[in-house]
Amino acid sequence: MDQQDAVRTIAQAVQGRLSADILFGRLAPDDRLRLEPLCETYAVGMSPIREALAQLVGRGLVIQDGQRGFRVAPISRRELEDIAATRIRLETMALRDAIAHGDDAWEARILAAHHRLARRPRTADKLLDEDWETLHRGFHLALIDACGSPLLLAFCHDLHDRFDRYRRIAVQAAGRHPKVTSSVHGAIVDAALVRDADRAAALLDRHIAEAAADIVRMGAPRFPDADAPRPKGGTSLAEATARAPAHRRPTRDTRPRLPSQKGRPR
Repeated sequence: MDQQDAVRTIAQAVQGRLSADILFGRLAPDDRLRLEPLCETYAVGMSPIREALAQLVGRGLVIQDGQRGFRVAPISRRELEDIAATRIRLETMALRDAIAHGDDAWEARILAAHHRLARRPRTADKLLDEDWETLHRGFHLALIDACGSPLLLAFCHDLHDRFDRYRRIAVQAAGRHPKVTSSVHGAIVDAALVRDADRAAALLDRHIAEAAADIVRMGAPRFPDADAPRPKGGTSLAEATARAPAHRRPTRDTRPRLPSQKGRPR
């Protein structure tokens, strides 16, 4: 292994540790990520740290402030709603494709993932349970892993991480778990196994939407735009319609005009 490969391998390991610290709130939104302290914390050199941060910028967990360096991505209600809307679109699409193409091995994987998750319920005395988080993420990704598109899976993985970051922040702010229907995971599995794509997609859509709405309520004190009015009709790609804008005839501008200021003394 040459030096560049070694740096890349170390950077991938550091990225995993950094992303976990961001996703579980050990690094808070807007925290400045100074290179030298990070090198000391993760016991690596400057090059792996820079590469890991650049990769996290691409995943939306870190932002680069020009010449000021890196910081943890901020949070906002509007971004959470955009993440949820986009996740619904992509994840329900992936679920439909997985139901169409999944085989017996896929069915066994989702049954096993659901069984493991059901045996590990969340408890009030442990708000952030990393074992539950791993099982929950594994269940949702098992549902769609037979979709046949590595690129779609990659997008869903990143959206899931960004959504879960908001959920964990909201849990810490409210001191409770989101209120979601406990049987919804089993209902999605049942619909998937009988190949009822419409029902499975509708259940997943509602599950994500309900979780997002409760996360908004729970995390509102930490959202800088908590009191901002919601845009009518949405402005994000996830909410925009697919139709092309209608062509309109140019209308004559009938607004009153001010007298020309040209040549007048100031």
